[in-house]
Amino acid sequence: MHSPGSRKLRLAVLVSGGGTNLQAIIDRSAAGTLDAEVVVVLSDRSSAFGLERAKKANIPAFPIDYRSRTPGRIEKAKSLVDLSELDSRQKIIKSRDPAERMSRLARLVAAEDEMIRVLDSFRPDFVCLAGFMRLLTPYFIGRINGCGPRIVNIHPALLPSFPGTNGYEDTFEYGCKWGGVTVHFVDEGEDTGPVIAQAVYPIWPEDDIQKVRNRGLAMEYVVYPQVIDWLAAGHAAIKSGPGGRTFVRITDPDYAAILAGWLELACRRPG
Repeated sequence: MHSPGSRKLRLAVLVSGGGTNLQAIIDRSAAGTLDAEVVVVLSDRSSAFGLERAKKANIPAFPIDYRSRTPGRIEKAKSLVDLSELDSRQKIIKSRDPAERMSRLARLVAAEDEMIRVLDSFRPDFVCLAGFMRLLTPYFIGRINGCGPRIVNIHPALLPSFPGTNGYEDTFEYGCKWGGVTVHFVDEGEDTGPVIAQAVYPIWPEDDIQKVRNRGLAMEYVVYPQVIDWLAAGHAAIKSGPGGRTFVRITDPDYAAILAGWLELACRRPG
């Protein structure tokens, strides 16, 4: 595990598409303004442009096969974990058919085990989800987290509102006057883990969904690297709150100024 000030934080980044957040992290790292380096990139899609971004930056990049249903692969997954016990803890597959849940869990575990073997060889301090469109099972989360949260995700809405894959669209269609982005630790639910940071942006009367998405993405590219810097500096302290829920306290002495800067950036209108 990373010790603040000892070396650059080692990051694994998981992507499914274009990898624009990955690029923002790579650029900050290359410029020397991020106390972290991306040591490996993985994707559930072999065609994901994020893999090409990684290769261009000389970062090892690997596609992970989520689609295989070969009997040998499924049997291996069954040997890795008690699927019935895993099903009793998982919150991501909603089917009422136990056989369907077991089958889907087996396929997910098989792919996740492949990811874990790659990640183990690169020894990342944190696994950063950057537009990774797969829900993770308790098998993967438990293996990566170990003694503390090590999986981080960025979500295009102000959690706990609008979880799921369409945060920008859901925010806009609901008629919200402010949108936002959330960086959080990943737990076994869908976008339910402890919030590390949030930033807001205004939704102007003349906006359409593309303008909202662009404004939100601009905030993502600022907020995610800042969170990584907080993790590297030991400024994200994990605490227990009322009812035993875990929350994150940011201890950066410049925290208020950073948030003010985000708000100023978000409210800056073109022209």
